Amino acid sequence: MPGLSDNRMARQFPDPGILQLGFALLMMTAGFVSIAVSQICLGTALALLLFRWGVLKQRPPRTGLELSAALLAGWALLMVPLSTDPATSVVFYRRFYLFTAIWVIASVVTTERRRLLLLAFSLAGALAISLYGEIRLLAETGSLFGQRFGAMSNPMTSGSLLMMMLLMGLGFLLAGGHRRRVRLALGVILVPIFLGTVLTMTRSAILGLLGGLGIMLLMSHRRWFLGFAVTAVVSLVLLFGFGYKFLPPAYERRLSLDYQLSGTNTSVRLEMWQAGWEMVKDRPWTGFGDRSLETLAPDYYGDENTVYHGHLHSNYVHLAVIWGVPGLILGLLFMVTPMVLLIRRWWALRRTADPPLILSAWVLGAAGMWTGFILAGFTEWYFGDAETMLIYLAFLGCALGPANTVTELKNGAAQ
Repeated sequence: MPGLSDNRMARQFPDPGILQLGFALLMMTAGFVSIAVSQICLGTALALLLFRWGVLKQRPPRTGLELSAALLAGWALLMVPLSTDPATSVVFYRRFYLFTAIWVIASVVTTERRRLLLLAFSLAGALAISLYGEIRLLAETGSLFGQRFGAMSNPMTSGSLLMMMLLMGLGFLLAGGHRRRVRLALGVILVPIFLGTVLTMTRSAILGLLGGLGIMLLMSHRRWFLGFAVTAVVSLVLLFGFGYKFLPPAYERRLSLDYQLSGTNTSVRLEMWQAGWEMVKDRPWTGFGDRSLETLAPDYYGDENTVYHGHLHSNYVHLAVIWGVPGLILGLLFMVTPMVLLIRRWWALRRTADPPLILSAWVLGAAGMWTGFILAGFTEWYFGDAETMLIYLAFLGCALGPANTVTELKNGAAQ
């Protein structure tokens, strides 16, 4: 009796799709807490995805990112034997493992409820790390503002993670359509996440937050944008010009105009970028390979007191150095493509008579998150930061995953 046997097997073995969803949700929470745990969850979810694809013939959905991701990964692979350190480039090629988070997530967010679950588990991770860091600051220094927030990671990584989660949450608030109690609860959750973002004192994260919020307002509430822009400019003038009168000492130093123009972080970055330009001129087509640049640095910049780093604190400069100008172009293609797809999907949803509420919020939030990531990447090597990239790519996978309505597909959204 084949049918009975099949039914027994179905009862004995859980649905691999449900298992994949479970590990994907755990990955989203762990992504804010532990990169080791989150990558184990990613690997398990990926194995289940491959099983579903190869054995059950359940092909992953198209997101629109397949071509740009394949071109970049292909170029990086071609550059391995031309690297100045091929062995390290082989090891560093594992960064493309994180790219699979796009399709791991896209293949499980098939309903509005699942997308809502993904938001909830992500918020849980961001909230946990925010509260932990804030309580730790109070316990160790007696103040929230005595030193930079860097719970479980360095302040720059913490800043990027919390900034992206904050923008995603704000996207849900701006998308509208949610019950008042839901919006109130979400707002309460976002307060400590916002505080954590500010406490990291990471300028790139603050810039990304402002830029992401501005883009979301332009997409959803254009009449609010002018007020937001004026408020942001006035606030920045007050902080940078008069912050010394009311900010805690640690913040006053980092936000002073002298520090912005000639502080250590600024001067070191300018030195790095100038050296990166010299490196690109030496190897414009192939780059130096995906490797640490620390041992190369003395030949291109610095004096005897300079501290050399393995990266160049900029997505765009670093990509050009390791993979040449073609690699930079392909990297930019991979970075720009998501926003094109998100905008197409957003306007397709706006034209839909009854658009899926949660998907619309994800698309708007992802557009803000994308903007924050792109802006922050001008002064940070977030493309090489496993924690940041995992959350960034997973969020894109959710926003660009399968549509929940036939109408949207007919309107030519990002499928």
